[in-house]
Amino acid sequence: MSLVVDIINPQQGKDNPLTGDCREAGWEINEFSSVNDLVSSNNKGFAPLLILSVPESWQKEDYSKAAAVISDWHIEHSKTQILLLLPKSYMKSDKAAIEFGARHILFKPYSSNDLSRLLAQIAQGVGKRKQRYAIDKINQSPEGFENIIGISKPIQNVIQLAKKVASSESTTIMITGENGTGKGAIAKAIHIASPRKNGPFIEVNCAAIPRNLLESEFFGHEKGAFTDAKERKIGLFECANGGTIFLDEIGEIDYRLQAKLLKFLDSRTIRRVSGTQFLPVDLRIISATNRNLKQDVLEKCFRADLFYRLNVIEIILPPLRDRTDDIEPIARNYTSQFANRLKKGKITLTDEAIKILKRYTWPGNIRELINIIERAVLLNTSGQIKIEDLPLEVENDETTIDIGKQQGTIKIDLPPEGASLEEIERGAIVAALTRTDGNVAAAARLLELERGTIRYKLKKHGIDPSEIKENSKNGRYEPSFVTN
Repeated sequence: MSLVVDIINPQQGKDNPLTGDCREAGWEINEFSSVNDLVSSNNKGFAPLLILSVPESWQKEDYSKAAAVISDWHIEHSKTQILLLLPKSYMKSDKAAIEFGARHILFKPYSSNDLSRLLAQIAQGVGKRKQRYAIDKINQSPEGFENIIGISKPIQNVIQLAKKVASSESTTIMITGENGTGKGAIAKAIHIASPRKNGPFIEVNCAAIPRNLLESEFFGHEKGAFTDAKERKIGLFECANGGTIFLDEIGEIDYRLQAKLLKFLDSRTIRRVSGTQFLPVDLRIISATNRNLKQDVLEKCFRADLFYRLNVIEIILPPLRDRTDDIEPIARNYTSQFANRLKKGKITLTDEAIKILKRYTWPGNIRELINIIERAVLLNTSGQIKIEDLPLEVENDETTIDIGKQQGTIKIDLPPEGASLEEIERGAIVAALTRTDGNVAAAARLLELERGTIRYKLKKHGIDPSEIKENSKNGRYEPSFVTN
């Protein structure tokens, strides 16, 4: 693997083994005599590493000017790691790394072995990072928001807000919504539409990581930090440098770790477990939860200060039952996808099947809809998904409304195909007359109607109270609500 390093060495020409050590480690070198020479070189190529050797002779003013120039330069070269070679007089200051955005520091005098080991470690990390970028780009569509299916106003409002957030400088975003509403898809779309799109996108399920390993997973650890720490481990925050980290189910994070996460949000630096260096990290944090974190804050399950730091911009995803106009396009899209993937040929959804899907309340939201479509496509042999091809809980779903009264309840069972309001009104009048044995005045009191109003509605619906009374005696009308 060919590795390139930019070296800023104000002591060029003096007895300094830096360039020789880098060449021996297999790095190709671009050497500059000053920070300004690097910037004015207009080198557009990507060098994975920049080494800045700070002379002992630098005054505070020289140091501050160089830090400002490198910080501006690093905005356009965020994937470049920075190694600072510092005089021992800087050893007590953590500001050195923070001001330059440096990830690695060696204090002078250092041995060639120390530098060689560090260069080898960086080279290994660069190789892994390049591989991770390639995987991310394969998994990402260039039009992230184009993959969000929806024509309804609620989801269009979400997309509009998410696009604004993606192009902004905001580095903390929270996505809330029920399970299965597509929080991960929105998070990835934000990353793809952002200036960080060429950086890594790392998704972390906070609930899936054992609590005793959370700190090590997030911040990394040094060799020997604990019994099984046989090698240094780079944490997820460090891996996501220059890109986005998506913390799904953030409400499940251990309370003790919340303080460390808050400290990172304030300082934007990390320290590996048992490490001594504070490493600056530039990334966007997108968190997501299906919990009511405000209630968790009141119950002391989630830190209030962390909640407000994460919740700078909140994107609320609506449940699928509130965006019924999107059910048909989502269902048809995934029917086509699964048909192609499973090599089932062309499969379509009948209009009756679409009506059933729209009547369902979708407690599992989009994820449940996708699973149901996949099952229907897998088992289909006719080329059409009909009502009988859908799971029983969808096929037989009925919406029941109980209207509570002190003397009892009226149960309204809507059939899967639905019912008009006129049918429901007629059924309510028939039910009231049946209960009162055809007594119009008593039925009007049950329905809280004026006597003139109920007589008008009897005529409108063609209801004969005497017929209902007679049929009720003969057992032909059951004392329950009907819709036709």
